[in-house]
Amino acid sequence: MARQDVQAVYSIALRMLTQREHCEVELRNKLLQRHCDEIAVDSAIEQLKSYNYLSESRFAEAFLQSRIKKGEAPWLAAEKARQKGVDESALQGVLEDIVAEYDGLQACQHVLAKRDPQQQWRYNQRAWQRQARYLRSKGFDAATILEALNLENED
Repeated sequence: MARQDVQAVYSIALRMLTQREHCEVELRNKLLQRHCDEIAVDSAIEQLKSYNYLSESRFAEAFLQSRIKKGEAPWLAAEKARQKGVDESALQGVLEDIVAEYDGLQACQHVLAKRDPQQQWRYNQRAWQRQARYLRSKGFDAATILEALNLENED
């Protein structure tokens, strides 16, 4: 393996990391899809990790925060992160911090208000069911959904 190959792969990977955070599995797959040499990819990833340019915990935090901003519950976002190949120990550490500050009811109400600002679901049973299904798809549990819908009805 030529040193030049490792440097070329390292440069490609570094460019990818300047766009956004990646987990190791995701970065490795992207580099291999570009037909980079597997040994050069391994070497470049180790170098990136040694300089702390590639961090599983930073990726996990950025990914979870991004998904939560989109209205997902933390546990659903964490499941999607697992599917991407994030290291479980890094994910658990970040997830614990996020869940400690997370208010599921408030988040559910926020998603509901954003999705249906005219609150059509208050007057239409089908619309109510549609909103409940949508909130469920975002990872909220049934009790939180019912509480959010009932609190909204009391206004």
